[in-house]
Amino acid sequence: RAVVKRNLSYPGHRPVFLKIAPDLTNSQLNDIVDIVEAEHVDGFVATNTTTSRDGLVTPRYDVEAMGAGGVSGAPVRQRSTEVVRYLAERSEGRIPIIGVGGIDSPEAAQEKLDAGASLVQVYSGMVYEGPGLPASLVSGLEVQMT
Repeated sequence: RAVVKRNLSYPGHRPVFLKIAPDLTNSQLNDIVDIVEAEHVDGFVATNTTTSRDGLVTPRYDVEAMGAGGVSGAPVRQRSTEVVRYLAERSEGRIPIIGVGGIDSPEAAQEKLDAGASLVQVYSGMVYEGPGLPASLVSGLEVQMT
């Protein structure tokens, strides 16, 4: 509330998006949608990193040696897409969503858009696919749209 209120004091509009964890339940997501609508937050970033270690192919002892921290990229892709879809349906498309999580190909980007994302964001995908990933996403999405 304070961020949105302060934001209104600036000239021009500076959008405020709320980043959502993939570990939230649908009940928690419902509450967040209600708050975002009531407080006039501009949109969602779905999703942040997960604390879950389910589905990792890295041996457990290696993961434990890395220490605590969020998991991003491919391991969060499916849940992130589920959260994007849920938020889009729950908000009836009224709230913009930036889809994040496991986007390493045009198909992965299209998956987020099909689930209801307005935009996509990449990071981990660039680590594995290199700096050419954004151009690959754009050209791949253009091909899929024609």
